[in-house]
Amino acid sequence: MFRKRFLIRRCVQQKLVVTVVLGMMACTSYAGTSPYAEIIIVNGQVITADNDDPKKVTIAEAVAIRGDRILAVGSNREINALKADWTEVIDAKGNSVIPGLIDTHNHLYEHTLDFAWVIKSIPEMLELRIKVDNPDDLVPLVEKAIAARARQIPKGNWIRVNARPPDAAVKAFGTSLTRQRLDELAPDHPTYVTTRGGSVLGTRAIEAFENYYGNTLPDDYWLVDRETGTSGEYNDFDRCAKIDIINTQTGSFDRYIKGYLEAMQVNVQLGVTTHKTHLQCEGGFSASSHLDRSDVMPMRLAWGHRWLQPFTANIKESYRRIGDWTGYGSDYFWSIGSSVGGIDAGGVGWCATMPADKSIKNREQCPPLLPGMQIDGINDDNIVPNRGRRLEHLETLAQLAGEGRISGIPGWHVAGDGALDVLVKTYQAYMPDERIRQLRIQADHCFGVRQDQIELAARLGQTFSCNFDTENTRIIEEDYGEEYLTMNAPVASMLKAGVNAVIGTFGNYGRLRASPFEDGVNWLTRMDDDGKPWGLAEEAVPDRITLLLMMTRYGAYPLWKEHAIGSIEPGKLADIVILNGDYLEEPVEKLDTLTSVMTIIGGKIAYEDPSLRGNTFRFNVATVDWTIDERTPTSAWRWQKAPAVPPFLDGANGY
Repeated sequence: MFRKRFLIRRCVQQKLVVTVVLGMMACTSYAGTSPYAEIIIVNGQVITADNDDPKKVTIAEAVAIRGDRILAVGSNREINALKADWTEVIDAKGNSVIPGLIDTHNHLYEHTLDFAWVIKSIPEMLELRIKVDNPDDLVPLVEKAIAARARQIPKGNWIRVNARPPDAAVKAFGTSLTRQRLDELAPDHPTYVTTRGGSVLGTRAIEAFENYYGNTLPDDYWLVDRETGTSGEYNDFDRCAKIDIINTQTGSFDRYIKGYLEAMQVNVQLGVTTHKTHLQCEGGFSASSHLDRSDVMPMRLAWGHRWLQPFTANIKESYRRIGDWTGYGSDYFWSIGSSVGGIDAGGVGWCATMPADKSIKNREQCPPLLPGMQIDGINDDNIVPNRGRRLEHLETLAQLAGEGRISGIPGWHVAGDGALDVLVKTYQAYMPDERIRQLRIQADHCFGVRQDQIELAARLGQTFSCNFDTENTRIIEEDYGEEYLTMNAPVASMLKAGVNAVIGTFGNYGRLRASPFEDGVNWLTRMDDDGKPWGLAEEAVPDRITLLLMMTRYGAYPLWKEHAIGSIEPGKLADIVILNGDYLEEPVEKLDTLTSVMTIIGGKIAYEDPSLRGNTFRFNVATVDWTIDERTPTSAWRWQKAPAVPPFLDGANGY
C-alpha cells in the first residue's frame, strides 16, 4: 500500500499548487486550495448555533478559517491538525466563542447622527431634545428653545426639535403649536417639531422639502391641512431633512459618511457583524453604497428599498417600475426588497384594536382600510389619512408578489395588533398563504401581538423582530388595561408556536452600550432596567441559548442569508466573536458584563481588544481616532491603518 503525501510547491506562475504523490514522485501538479487553515481559534467554548433547537446546539473547542469562510469546527486536536507553519493561532483562553450577532432592526444610517462625536463634526445637525415630566410645561419650553436657537444660528439653518412625552406633543400639534406659530418664533429658519406620532412644520421647512424633492407635498401628509402644518408623519421629515437636505445644504455629506463608518465600527466592537434597516431617504442608500464600493463597509447591511415613497404622490407607479431587488448586492451590502416603513406610528400613535376611551383611540394612527376590508377596532376614531400612503405602498407590493414580479417582502415597523391585521390581510387579499410563505415576511417591534396572530404567523412563516421597549408596556397599563399585557412582546408564546422570533435593536443604536446582552437580561428576566416587571413573566425568553439563537441563527433567515451567516459551521462566512467570559456560566443578571474582545468578519479581524493577546485594533469614541497597535504579529487585521473614505463625488474611482 502506498502512503499519500502532500507536497506544496510554487508553479511557474507563482500560484500555490498541491501535488499528490502516490508511491514514487508524480510529475503532475494541479492548481488548488491549501488544505490548511489561515487562522485557527483554539481553547474556546464555541457555541456554534448550528441547530434551530437550542437543546441540539453543538458546543466545540476550536474553529478553523480559510479565506472568508469557516473551514472546520471541532476539538483542539482536530483543528490543530489543520495548522501549517503560516497559520495564525488565536488562543480564546477558555472564553465563549459565538457567531457574529445579527441586529435585525437598527436604523444606523439615521442614528449615526445621535452620537456626540459625529454631531461635533457636523454641528448643523444638532437636534433640540425636550422632555418634561409635567405635560403643561412642554409647549412653553419648546417655544423658548426655538426662539433661543433662532438667535444662535445663521439665517437659513435648520431648527429641529424632538418633544416628549409623545401624548403631550401630539395634543399640542395643530392647537398651540402650528405652522403659523413656528413662523412667528423662527421666521428665517426651516423649523419643525416632531415626536413619536406626528410633526408640525413651519413654512420654510415645507418649502425646503418641496424644493429638494421637486414636488408639492401630497395632501394626505396633513392631518388637518397644509396651512396648519401638522402631520401624522414624523420619520419621513426627521430622517430625510438631516440625511438628504441638510447634508446637501451644508456640504457635510462626506463628514456624515465618515461618522457613519465610525458608528458601524462601534457596533462591530460590540460583536454585531450584520444589521438590517430600511433606507428611507436617498442619502442613506448613497452613503452605504459609497462605503461598499470603496471596500470600507465595516459591517454587513441588509436593506429594504424605501426612498421612492416619502413626499411623492406616485408611489404605485414608482414601485411597479423598479423591479425585484431581493438578494441583489454584495456580501456586505445587499437588498432584501422594498420596505413600506411603518404601517402605524410608534408609542401612542400605534394602531390597536383594544377598546379604550375615544380620546385614546383618536391619537392612534391606523391606515385607511382597503375597499371591502373590515377589522374590528379600526374605524373613523383611529384612522388617519397620512397612513394611507404606507398602505398604498404595501398594497402595491402585495399585488406585485401576487403577480410573480417580486420574490420577497422585508419586514418593517408594526407597533400595534391592528397594524399587524392590516399587514397580513393585505397580503391575503392578493395571495394564497403558500405564496406568502415564500416571501419571508416580517413584522418589527412586537409591542402588541394577539395569540391568534401568533398562530397565523406560524402558518405564514412570518418572522417577528422584537426589541426591548417599555413605552408601550406603560401605555397598555395606563390607557387600555393590564389584561392586555398578554399582547406585549409575547416571545415565549411565539417560540412555542414555532414562529421565527428574533431580537433586534440590541446594538449601538443612538447610544453606546457596554454589552450586546444588555437587553438580553431584560428578555430573560422580563424586568426593566429599574427592576420593574415588563410585560408578563411567562413571556420571557426561556433560556440563554435560545436568546443567542434569536440574536444570530434565527435572524439570518429573514435576511435571505441562512446559508452564509448566523452560525459557526463549515462553509459559512467566518463571522465570529470571542467574548470576555463564559456565556453559559455567567449568572443571567450579569450577562450584560459580557462583550466582544475580538470580532472577525469574513475571516478578517475587524476589532481586537488587548486583553486577548496584547493587540489593539479599535475606533476610540472619546478621542475620535483609531488605535492600531500590534504587539503579537498578525496578518489577519482587515486594515493595517485607519480606514479612509474617499470623497463621495469620486464615485467608484475611490476604490
